[in-house]
Amino acid sequence: MKCQMNVLLVAVVIYTAVLVVHGAPSELVITPTGGLVAFLHEEATSLCRPEGSPLPTNLEWWSVIPNERIPENITLRVYAAFQQQNLQLYFKDVWSSDEGTYICKGRASDTPIDNTQSVSIYQDITIVDAPTVQNPVIDTDALIKCKVTGNPKPLIEWQRGASTVLEAGGRYIFEEDGLRILDIQEIDNDVYTCRATVHETGRAKSVVIYVEVSIPPEITDPPDNVQGVEAFEAQFHCLAVGKPTPDYSWYKGNQPLTDPGKYPQSGNYLTVTKIDNFTDESLYRCRAQNSAGEEYAEAFLDVIIPPKVQDIRNKTDVKEQKDVWMNCTISGEPIPTVVWWKNGRTQPFVEGVQPDDSRITIFKEGGPIYNNVKSSILRMQIRNARSGDRGFYRCEGKNEANDLLNEQQLQQIWPPYRRDAELLVSFKPLVSFEYPGDYYSWLDNTVNLTCFAEGWPTPDITWWLNGAPVIIDNIYYRKFGLDPLSFLQVKTASPAFFGVYQCLAKNSEGEAFRNIELRQAYPPRHEPNVKEAQRTPTTVMYDIIPTEDPNNLPVIYYNVLYKLTNANWQDAQLYVFSQGGPYILDGLWPETYYKVVMRAVNLAGESEYPSREMELLTERVREPYTPTFIKYEENPVSQYSDRYLVRWKEPGSGGRQINHYQLTYQPIVCNDDVTCDQFEPGLPTMSVLVMAPAASEMLRMLFSGQRYRVEIKARNSVDYSAPDYLYFTTKEGNNPISNYVVPPKLGSGGIAGIIILGMFILFIVVDLLCCVLFNCGVFFFCCAKDCGRNDKEKSIEMEDVKERCVSFRIVIFTVKNLVLIFSSIFDRCLRTVMTVILDHFVALQPTSVKCKNQPKGNSCVRWVKLNYRLLYLLYLLCS
Repeated sequence: MKCQMNVLLVAVVIYTAVLVVHGAPSELVITPTGGLVAFLHEEATSLCRPEGSPLPTNLEWWSVIPNERIPENITLRVYAAFQQQNLQLYFKDVWSSDEGTYICKGRASDTPIDNTQSVSIYQDITIVDAPTVQNPVIDTDALIKCKVTGNPKPLIEWQRGASTVLEAGGRYIFEEDGLRILDIQEIDNDVYTCRATVHETGRAKSVVIYVEVSIPPEITDPPDNVQGVEAFEAQFHCLAVGKPTPDYSWYKGNQPLTDPGKYPQSGNYLTVTKIDNFTDESLYRCRAQNSAGEEYAEAFLDVIIPPKVQDIRNKTDVKEQKDVWMNCTISGEPIPTVVWWKNGRTQPFVEGVQPDDSRITIFKEGGPIYNNVKSSILRMQIRNARSGDRGFYRCEGKNEANDLLNEQQLQQIWPPYRRDAELLVSFKPLVSFEYPGDYYSWLDNTVNLTCFAEGWPTPDITWWLNGAPVIIDNIYYRKFGLDPLSFLQVKTASPAFFGVYQCLAKNSEGEAFRNIELRQAYPPRHEPNVKEAQRTPTTVMYDIIPTEDPNNLPVIYYNVLYKLTNANWQDAQLYVFSQGGPYILDGLWPETYYKVVMRAVNLAGESEYPSREMELLTERVREPYTPTFIKYEENPVSQYSDRYLVRWKEPGSGGRQINHYQLTYQPIVCNDDVTCDQFEPGLPTMSVLVMAPAASEMLRMLFSGQRYRVEIKARNSVDYSAPDYLYFTTKEGNNPISNYVVPPKLGSGGIAGIIILGMFILFIVVDLLCCVLFNCGVFFFCCAKDCGRNDKEKSIEMEDVKERCVSFRIVIFTVKNLVLIFSSIFDRCLRTVMTVILDHFVALQPTSVKCKNQPKGNSCVRWVKLNYRLLYLLYLLCS
């Protein structure tokens, strides 16, 4: 082994010596070897190093395409630079055009020498243009953009949704800038993935694109032509559909509306404010626009100029029997319709002669132009003016503006669309006879006399008495009111103030008067004509025949004094009968003697003439008077098939308070259309007690389609009253008995358990009573051990036994609560039984209806009657 190493060392030494003597061949070594891989837009370099002997000199870098020398200028993007003997090729910013072959040239002695370096440009996958949300337009050959660059050139793949890989062909075309979908529709809306891969480098990159097809706007509700009123506002509305939702803009003609104060826009609404007749009447366009396109629709604004009363002329003051002209000029566009009204009339005056008054004629003619707006004149002529023509007249114009504006807006028009003119017709006074011509008063009373007089000028009213003027404003006379309505207040201090007063109305056209008589009134001057009509134990009714008392005030009520026969009149009680009755004196005692006196009263006071002194004896206490049913029709039919509501009038009590009413009702049979008094055989009579003061009762548990007779009697502490009767028929059909709740039903085992538990509790209670009271029983036996001991032994242990029995009182308390629980359970059982009874009762009704027309001996009829008797008996027991 050591020998071999020596041989190798000798060989190396010999080889080195040969190289030194002869030299290595000249060459240019380029690094990096195998080619330069440069990254786009980054720096890169390649080194050319001379080697060998002789050593190459005059090194230069050349590009093959184009064939030119790389200058040694470091200011350039691509340049060459020496580093000692080496020449470096340097790229400050690598461009894709720098890719190619470069040659490093030199000379060894005089022999040219070179070496090549290939430069490859590497560009990573770059997604240049691929928006994540793209909205192609429907019905187009849409390009889904996904432009990718890279070196080596990436391979593009497309995927739709989560797993569908698209292949070129059909509606899908793979282009360099993306995926083209022919005739794209909304069904193509989806998530698309654009994936770029470079197999040489193993690089891959993808982008997710959300595709939602856009739909150009389509105006489905174009704006309508609008009528707008001058000085007010008008509004246009436009509605379009599309995807994305369209935006709206408005144009006047072809000019966009940019003044938000004059033309405020809110979405698809445009408002034109303060409409001007000359500038705003135009064509307006609605533009709906989105990313897919736009569409226009247009409408016209027609400006209406409202009616305006430009002039109204009338002669305000004329005399009777003179002719009057009233003229009214109204402008507007369209030309308004003009009418005249008179205050108090329900219809305006018509053009021409008036059908209801031939003195009045209406003429129409054209008027002047106001600010380029036409007008119309309406003239009204009144011949032979009368006092009734006096009043307010209204001139009013009307065109489309009246329908477009509300009343509040119409009031804002200036000049106004209507104006009033007052016509004053001078005429002499006319005294009204609307107010009374006769008045009554009495001494030391105050009365107001009223007088009303029409006339123009407004008449002055004065008052006279018996031909002499009345002196006003003293303690006896005062004048109120404003002419033409005058009130004279008179204090009748003596008979001199009574008489004929004269109301005198006077103006420049004449005078008129009216006589008003003020008469002296007295308290009633005759005794009342009284007759007894009816007497009961506690009341008495009178008939009072009014006594004629001409030229005096009418009676308004009667003062009634009544007392016990043996009492003094100072102890009498006062009762008041209002005029017209009924005249019933109540609150009397039965079987008692009274004395009664009446006096008539009017506004002047109480009469000095009493009625004769009347004696009466109230009746003895008796049974109530007969109550009477309230019958709304002759043969009433219930609206229900199982119940009927009866009402009655409260009768006289008979001197004792009514305690209750007894209602008895039973089915009856009609032998013919007249006779209906035979009871239905086999069916029981039902009775109900109704406590006073009730005056109605609902009769229940009735058969459907059955005729009934109801008897009512009132009861007080004496006896029952005489009866009253009512006949009615229930409705055909089967109505379930309402207004009761069906409790949970118990089985036979549950009922048996309840009975056993009740007997056990009863036994415990009885035994405890025996223990406490009689010192015997099961509990006592448990305490004393022996109920049969002799008295001496019992007496010895008695005290101890009683102490031990104290604890059983606690048991008694517990048993008491158990009894309460048992009572509740028993009540529940009772309700269950009642429910069963009611259910069976209802179930029998249709059967009874079917059997009603069967012969009396038929088994069906017998079965129904038997069941009904049993159920009714159970019902009474449970109740």
